[in-house]
Amino acid sequence: MVVATRRALFTVLAKAARILQGDDVPFVVGGGLAAEAYRLRETVNDVDLFVRPVDAPRARRALESHGFRVWIEDPRWLYKASADGVLVDIIYESTGIVHVGDETFRRARHLRIDDLSVPVMPPEDLFVMKAAAATPSAPKHWLDAISLLETQAMDWDYLAERAAGNPKKVLRAIMHAYDDGVPVPSFVFVRLARDLTR
Repeated sequence: MVVATRRALFTVLAKAARILQGDDVPFVVGGGLAAEAYRLRETVNDVDLFVRPVDAPRARRALESHGFRVWIEDPRWLYKASADGVLVDIIYESTGIVHVGDETFRRARHLRIDDLSVPVMPPEDLFVMKAAAATPSAPKHWLDAISLLETQAMDWDYLAERAAGNPKKVLRAIMHAYDDGVPVPSFVFVRLARDLTR
């Protein structure tokens, strides 16, 4: 498999972002590009764009009408697109527990690419997705999750709300970070422990 250059990745990201913004399809950048935006790592192989489930068909049609090759990878959660040798994931559900919505878009951070401002997934949403996706075969997600807690200011109330779908994995990551010295409000432990019993 040919690995796209960093310049090609950012060029295709900018192209896709302009298309979606022009068609009024809300999205946030996730995955490795979001991790890079938060200065966690620089290992990026593709472009991950998160949209609402209801907006996924519009995102697919918009990219397709502007020259992207688009196909349904898994109708439950993922479309894929490609342009100039770069793969773009259009994700509308992540690990079965996290959906992007109005609050995700409202809280998005913004990354400048040339003359374009691109919305990046909020650190709380990214943390929950990374913690939920972590497995022994995918340790990068665990490392990203811990690093987010160590380096980013968190809205703990919002994080606990987003974690309700997978409190066990999220609590494990938070406890690890807490043991490493990250200050975590006590109510977060209480809420996640309560969610475990539901």
